[in-house]
Amino acid sequence: IALLGLMSGCASMADLSGAKASERGRVDSKNAQTLADKKEVYIGDFRVTFVIQDASTATAKSPMMRGADMSDYAKSTLRARLSGVPEAHFQAITDRAFEDFKQGLQAKGYRILSRDHLASQSSWTRLSSQASPNPPYDKVLNNESLMSDLFGGRPHDISFAPRGMSLLKIDAGGQYQGGVAKTADKLGKPIVNAHYTVHFAYFGRETDYTVDYLNSDVWEGERKATLSAQSSMGQGIQVVPGGAIVFMVDQGGTFSKNGFIALEDPVVVGGAYGRNEDSTSGAQKTANAVSSVLGFFSGSSSKTKEISVVANPDHYQIGALKALTEANARLLRAF
Repeated sequence: IALLGLMSGCASMADLSGAKASERGRVDSKNAQTLADKKEVYIGDFRVTFVIQDASTATAKSPMMRGADMSDYAKSTLRARLSGVPEAHFQAITDRAFEDFKQGLQAKGYRILSRDHLASQSSWTRLSSQASPNPPYDKVLNNESLMSDLFGGRPHDISFAPRGMSLLKIDAGGQYQGGVAKTADKLGKPIVNAHYTVHFAYFGRETDYTVDYLNSDVWEGERKATLSAQSSMGQGIQVVPGGAIVFMVDQGGTFSKNGFIALEDPVVVGGAYGRNEDSTSGAQKTANAVSSVLGFFSGSSSKTKEISVVANPDHYQIGALKALTEANARLLRAF
């Protein structure tokens, strides 16, 4: 299923699903042997972040400037939002992915140590944490007043920890607090953390600039040209690159044995799991029409389309779990 926002010209076929990349299954790692050599571990943090809104923009620009600071262009923006998945389904996906993760560790000979013992350490109790989910579900998926912000163009997501666990605070770069490494160093056992991001769709972009050479004199600056920009979206659940197992055994430094195993390629589960609804507002449709009219005279126009993916929650859960269990398997194979 693909939804297209076209300025002009025809759509072209492309592999938007990322299936070829998914087949490669590459991972990046650092100090993986550290974890392979230590068979008793604590699990400090496990989280699944679900993307619920994202956007894609394609722009085609003319190489022939019309003035000192302007050029012709066609711009297409597609904004998409996931809906229809109850909080209980997100939680169930996270819980089952966590159980699969633990079983995967145990199958490789690891003994998972008591979380209560970890939580009793003074350096651990001083760590900052957040309640799960974060942000709260009602503020992200059940509040229609947020629609204008959600369609502002930047991605929005919600993170879940397994039931009964909180989320350790991490910085914007994904780094854990120093107290995690301090606790691992004190206990002499690795603390393992895992973080995955599940996206509900995949986006494609295509731009084009075409000159009609039979009806234009490009050397004199007169030309008949077509500018086109296409943004497309397909339903397909994926664990995006960057999902990782991060482990800590010491407090860092030049000879630190801390490390990670991370996905370089996405884990893609193709297939439609719901229906797409055009949720483009009346104001946006008016803006699109005005841009088209003005573009006739100026050579520049833009179009924005807003789509709601209304999921069958059970189908979404099946796809997300399939992607997450495969992500677990790929990372655990690395050590």
